[in-house]
Amino acid sequence: MRNYMIRRVGHSFFIIMALMALLFLAINVLGDPVTLLVGEDASQEAIDAVREKFGLNRPMHERFVDFYWDMLHGDFGKSLRHQIDAREMVWNRLPNTAVLAAVAFLFGTLGIPLGMLAARRPKGIVDRVVNIMSFAVISIPEFWLGLMLILIVSVQLDLLPTSGFQGLGPGGWKFMILPALTITPRIIGRNAQITRATMIEEMGKQYVATARAKGLAENAVLYSHVLKNAAISIVTLMGDELAGLMNGATVTEIIFGWPGLGKLLIDAISSRDLPVVTASVLVVAISVMAINLTVDLFYTWLDPRVAYK
Repeated sequence: MRNYMIRRVGHSFFIIMALMALLFLAINVLGDPVTLLVGEDASQEAIDAVREKFGLNRPMHERFVDFYWDMLHGDFGKSLRHQIDAREMVWNRLPNTAVLAAVAFLFGTLGIPLGMLAARRPKGIVDRVVNIMSFAVISIPEFWLGLMLILIVSVQLDLLPTSGFQGLGPGGWKFMILPALTITPRIIGRNAQITRATMIEEMGKQYVATARAKGLAENAVLYSHVLKNAAISIVTLMGDELAGLMNGATVTEIIFGWPGLGKLLIDAISSRDLPVVTASVLVVAISVMAINLTVDLFYTWLDPRVAYK
């Protein structure tokens, strides 16, 4: 296990480095970063001044080496728009995205018991209702759902604020409800579908018939045997959902003005704030790699037959 973890961490490190190389390529080779910073209508004097200020008049290979050197030391420079440290901006936004993701992820686990109820009697009334509802909530665009929640809950009923942020303390919970409700239905639907599908597949296997022949209660068969063997697929999907949330629920954060990583990245791209873009992409990549690694560790805990060498 230890050797496997070392290899996985090493592979993740090289993948992140390759991703950052692609980012450097996109910024410096596929386009002119000076054009991104000053616009196409800037005078030649302004262009030359920007090149001199940010060292963009140096050879490409020198800038590439400096890019990696600064990145490995956590130095991304100052935000071009706000004139504060880009790393500090990203670290300040990361907890906001993490808390919103955790709340949506927690409520999204309600899809697991719904999928279990549907799998108990395939093609029964509960199964049909859960199946239809799960497909329905997955099909709802998040931007439309967010706008409808604002219109009904905030504007017409005046129960919650339309948008904003007042920290992650007790006073800020009311600003988190609508963004979380916007994200949660899709997660509930996907969890319900994967739980139902994998449990129905497992229930058709021989070991389930053997357990029932031994006189085990149906609940014991479902929870102690079927769910345990179906858990790997469920955990895989949940890890994928959590990684997607840590990427930044971009549309939701923009609609509700939630100051998370997704909104920060979009704002940085719009304002051509390259240091913030670089820092945001790196933090998101590390978060996704960490979540995938944690999911791999859960595999061995859920199923002893899974062994990493």
